[in-house]
Amino acid sequence: MIRCLFLHFFLSIMLISCQSPDMVQKNFYLEKSKTYKAEIKRDIWGVPHVHGETDADAAFGLAYAHAEDDFENIAENMYLYRAQMGLKDGASGAVQDYLIKTLKIRERVQENYEKDLTEGVRLVIEAYAAGINYWMIKNPENKYNHFFPVTEQDIVAGFSIQNLFFSGVVSSIEKLQRESTNNEEYSYLYKNQEFVTGSNVLAVNSNKTTDGSTRIIINSHQPLDGPLAWYEAHVSSDEGWNMMGGLFPGSPFVFVGFNQNLAWGFTVNKPDLSDSYLLKINPDNTNQYELDGEWRDFNIESISIPVRIFGPIRWTVKREAKYSLHGPVLELGDKQYALRFSGMNDIKQVDQWYAMNKATSYEEWIQAMQKRSIISFNGVYADKEDNIFFIHNSSSPKRKEGIQWKETVDGTKSELIWKDYVGFKEIPMIKNPQSGWIASTNQDPFKVTGSEDNLDSSNFSPTLGLQTRMTNRAYRSIELFEENDKVDEKIFDAIKFDNKYSRQSRSYKYISELFDRNFETEELNDARKVLEKWNLHTDFNNQSAALGVCVLSSEWISEQGQRIPQNPEISFRDCVAELTETYGRVDPLWSERNFIVRGDKKVSVQGGPDVLRAIYGRNDEEGDLKASGGDGLYIHVSWYKNGEQISKSIHQYGSATQDDTSEHYADQVELYVDEQYKPTFYDDEDLAANLSSSYTVPFNN
Repeated sequence: MIRCLFLHFFLSIMLISCQSPDMVQKNFYLEKSKTYKAEIKRDIWGVPHVHGETDADAAFGLAYAHAEDDFENIAENMYLYRAQMGLKDGASGAVQDYLIKTLKIRERVQENYEKDLTEGVRLVIEAYAAGINYWMIKNPENKYNHFFPVTEQDIVAGFSIQNLFFSGVVSSIEKLQRESTNNEEYSYLYKNQEFVTGSNVLAVNSNKTTDGSTRIIINSHQPLDGPLAWYEAHVSSDEGWNMMGGLFPGSPFVFVGFNQNLAWGFTVNKPDLSDSYLLKINPDNTNQYELDGEWRDFNIESISIPVRIFGPIRWTVKREAKYSLHGPVLELGDKQYALRFSGMNDIKQVDQWYAMNKATSYEEWIQAMQKRSIISFNGVYADKEDNIFFIHNSSSPKRKEGIQWKETVDGTKSELIWKDYVGFKEIPMIKNPQSGWIASTNQDPFKVTGSEDNLDSSNFSPTLGLQTRMTNRAYRSIELFEENDKVDEKIFDAIKFDNKYSRQSRSYKYISELFDRNFETEELNDARKVLEKWNLHTDFNNQSAALGVCVLSSEWISEQGQRIPQNPEISFRDCVAELTETYGRVDPLWSERNFIVRGDKKVSVQGGPDVLRAIYGRNDEEGDLKASGGDGLYIHVSWYKNGEQISKSIHQYGSATQDDTSEHYADQVELYVDEQYKPTFYDDEDLAANLSSSYTVPFNN
């Protein structure tokens, strides 16, 4: 009897101990939430305008509002941030976990969180995590409770992983994979990452505008859905934070946007920030590599990767990770490569984003950029003082001259293991060009404004590995700004919505190879004539765009993947077959081919790949193109000579990015396809006159 009572007592204690941590955590975060207070005001479009007494208060409210609209993507990111993709996607996800664990991202965050991050940014990040946890407690029916609690380390790890994505190391791995016979895929990180295709930021000042105003259009191209899709919000505090713009799920900071004094946008650039070193392995001891004539031992660690096998069944896989003095080692076939890339040991991206969000002048914004933790992106800046500015932001390694750094580097020489970055003033930047305009469209950084103002590439070290590619959007923006001596608001918007391919572009040159070819069938020759008469626009009534865009897309995809495009005739034949099968002809109206889809809405949209009105589509079940990337959230900000600021924006869908029961799930689609904007209601008085709801978190009950 005593044994039974003891066993019953023991089992009871075990059950309580299994349950109590969860309740203890919930009670802890409920109590923690009481230390914050934020007001969430939603305008008539459902966009949240969040205010707190402190920056931390505002971050708490921002997290809660974002979770209301898009908790699914915030939570889905946690699989990646915690290196648990194997539990979600099985073996394919485990490959991503291996990459993240090999790079020790979580370990660095855990070890350096207190040491490397300022107290101010830690308070903001901790408040943001607390806001997500408060939403989870208030919504216990959500299917992601296994991630509770979300921690500040999760948030910082997310920023480090984003930095990894833009460092170029992913491309380096892909290049090595293509050159080897190894079929294992190391490099996939984000769902829909192939639609991080580029961006536009256009800026003009009084030298170019008809009314002496300063304007900027921020137009980052992202996937329209998923963890890299834009969310619009306005966050402010009594401590001076007052930013509005776009942010990603799981971010407490605005990535592109504006405040009352300034605005900025970013476009993807591709400086050479990553190096691959070919290692010489000791034939008598494969755990050693040669460096400066001596054999060095690899640092070898065992990595545990949990993997979902079937249903709830999981298995933990042990895998070896090697490190040389250069960095982590990748084994491909019979060769071993060490990787080294900018930012590989840096977790301070959050500090730089926070500093940029708090900047209220050109000097403060530049000071934030000098932190160098955000390792890439072209930045375009404008402010109420009539300044416009371009920077080819690049934390470029300070490398030895005379080495072909774009190729695989000799791993036997320690002198080639770089340790520092080039100075901030050694990277390309232009302030207030005489032309009065700047256009950043993922192009050659020496062709971003009028020819008389562009920088001379010979003044910059070739070890920076700066890109020389030109996009169609670059050619068109230059053509349009040069065609217009002065621009007003209408013309500036027309440039942004231009949907034409330039005859200078790679796209046109690719399809023009077909014009003098004679095919064996009348059908193919008729299709060639459809291409020949194309005016290169992608407007609704265009009857050549369907075939033209289909053919040139092959070249565009190859260029994005840094591969040689296939013969255009192959693309042409495939596209003729596809369009004939889907539409019964090769010349359907573009309005019959190109759509944006949201819920039960399927609406024709103008634009195409690599035009300024950027629309990147995938074939849907019916064979039409469904917009999956490109123009998402975009923002037009103006400062007039009298100091007045006007801002307008549009989102491809609406503010409720996941809630299909909300009136704001798709309420911006029509404005989007009509190439119109809505007001941002950034100003307090404008917001008060256009308010749909207001509430304070945490709630009293």
